[in-house]
Order: sequence, then C-alpha cells, then structure tokens
Amino acid sequence: MFQNDRCKRNVIKIRIMTIAKFLKLNLVLVLMAAILLSASACKKDKAQPELKPALQGDWQELSLSAGMERLISFRSDKSFRMVLVSKIAPSIFISTYTGTYTLNNDHVQVKLTDERVTKDNVLVSTAAVNMNLYDKGTYKVEDNVLTLKYITYPADAPVNTEAKFKRRIE
Repeated sequence: MFQNDRCKRNVIKIRIMTIAKFLKLNLVLVLMAAILLSASACKKDKAQPELKPALQGDWQELSLSAGMERLISFRSDKSFRMVLVSKIAPSIFISTYTGTYTLNNDHVQVKLTDERVTKDNVLVSTAAVNMNLYDKGTYKVEDNVLTLKYITYPADAPVNTEAKFKRRIE
C-alpha cells in the first residue's frame, strides 16, 4: 500500500502542477488579451473628419464706399468666388471672379481663373484670368468677422492692406 499511496500522491502532485501551469498560462493569456484590447481601444477605427476651417463660408466686406459691395466665398471644395457690385446710377455692374484657394496655417492664397461681367443683368464679357489675390495674405476670424491682411501694389510702392468682412448668415 505504501507504494500505492506514493503513486496517488505523485498523481495528485502532477495534477496540481498541471493545474498550476494551466492557470499560469491562462493568466498570461488573459493579461496579453487585456493589453491588446487596451492598445486597440486607443486606435481610431475611422479617420477623423477634417475640421471645417473658420474661413469657409460667405463674407461681405465692411466699410466700402457707398454704391460698392464686395462678397467673397470660400467653399469646402477649395473653390473661391468674389462678387464686386458697383451701383453707378443708373446702372449696376457686377463682376464675378472664380478660382481656388489654399490654406497653410493662417496664410491664404487665392488664384483667380475666370471673370464674368454683367451690366443691368446683361452679360457684358467673360474671360479667363490668371491672377493671384491677397498676396502674402493671412487671415483671422473672430466673432464672425474675417480680417484679411495682404500686400497691394499701387504705383509708388507695396502697401500692407487690411480688409474686414462680416460672415453672411442666411
């Protein structure tokens, strides 16, 4: 019987060792799974949507002389539009420029590609243009007011220029 008891004890020891190894292995697997789950939880499954720049939208220039109006639009597809309205009695001239814009931090570059002019709702002319607008331009939006700073080139020397626009909400 002595040998039989020893065999039983050995079998029990082996089973206990096997159970201990099994528990250790499971503990390691559970810990690895927890680490993997927490790491994958930090990953973004979907790309973050691009934030809408504050510049996007329709703007009307402030402080223009009587009979003048300038509207500009920055679209999400990077298209740009500028409408100049001149009310010269008894006629109304509307010049519409279209093109594209690019942003780099607070810098904006506008490239005009087309011009369309009407007088009293009658088309006067259309033309392809190749003109950069807002040379070395920067922008800032605060309280729905867009401030554009850029350089203009009158006849005598370059001039730092600032234009302010109010967001059009319709």
